[in-house]
Amino acid sequence: MAEMFSGKKEHLRPIYDALLKLGLGIGKKPKPVLPNDIVPLYPPSRVCANQTDDPNAPWNLGLSLGSMKTPKRLIDTGVMPKKNRITHRVEITSTKEIDDEVKRWLKVAYDRDA
Repeated sequence: MAEMFSGKKEHLRPIYDALLKLGLGIGKKPKPVLPNDIVPLYPPSRVCANQTDDPNAPWNLGLSLGSMKTPKRLIDTGVMPKKNRITHRVEITSTKEIDDEVKRWLKVAYDRDA
């Protein structure tokens, strides 16, 4: 975990902490699986957050929403034809962007597997 937020990525830790807290509070016993650059929540596997090696890149909160109509802020990942689970993402560059809309769509994605 320390490697994930070392050096130029240190400023990303508050975003990670806020997304993890939000994710852990959405349902019955979701647990994070913590590789180096992605934080999926299981079960279900319909929500994950990831960050690239670029310390200036945003966190991407990935959501499995299928073909649901979503606001422009939720970016279509283009994977629906490939049947990948994470169909939409929200770019998060600060904890202020984790607002009610993000919380609502996170819950929708989680509930799809509940």
